Amino acid sequence: MQRTIFRDGFLALISAATAVAATGCESDGGTTIEKESSAASGSNESALVINMGDYYFEPANGTANSGPTKIEAVNLGKVEHELVVFKTEMNPAELPTGSDGAVEEEKMDKIAESAGEVPDVEAGVTKSADFNLKPGKYAIFCNLPGHYAQGMYGSLTVGK
Repeated sequence: MQRTIFRDGFLALISAATAVAATGCESDGGTTIEKESSAASGSNESALVINMGDYYFEPANGTANSGPTKIEAVNLGKVEHELVVFKTEMNPAELPTGSDGAVEEEKMDKIAESAGEVPDVEAGVTKSADFNLKPGKYAIFCNLPGHYAQGMYGSLTVGK
């Protein structure tokens, strides 16, 4: 219920603030993909909301359409989180880690494609970032100390 109210309010705010009209909506197991087109520029952008709790993502395995996408990271937890996104076929639970249990992002840069991140999302705060998603599979994770080791990872599948 709270998620539905937030999503509806967020989408109304985006429409009012940027004069954007929604042209379609898809849903997949709790993941909502809103397709929007800007009246001024004619560009299309999808919006994807990913909730972050203490050591989990919801949805853990999301879907999105390819192209320009605004990812909204909503921190419902009591501690700071981040949302790191890499395009890779790797199982998100098996990413290379150091002795501290954190994902070695330098190694990931060599074996996968960084799509970006939504950094430093404090408890109770929502932040967003713009991504240009290509079709394929992505690993999402929080790489703050101890978070990945506690299972804060998931996947994102991007269709055409």
